[in-house]
Amino acid sequence: MGTKPPTEDKPAHRGGTEDGMVVLSYILAGLLFYGGLGWLGDQHWKTSWLLPLGLIVGLAASIYMIIKRYGS
Repeated sequence: MGTKPPTEDKPAHRGGTEDGMVVLSYILAGLLFYGGLGWLGDQHWKTSWLLPLGLIVGLAASIYMIIKRYGS
C-alpha cells in the first residue's frame, strides 16, 4: 500500500520581506484606525486635539503589537 512521505515538523520560515510588510501593515493600520477615530471625535465634538492623540495612540498600539509578535 502507499505510504506518505515523512513530513518535517519545522515551522515554515518566512522571508524578511514578508515580515517587513506585516510590520508596515501593523503601523499603517494602527495609524489609520485610531487616527480615523480621532478625526471622527474631532468632527463630532468640535475639538482639534483628538486627531493627534489618535495618531499617537495608534502608533503606540502598533509598536506594542509588533513587539508582542516578534519580540523575545
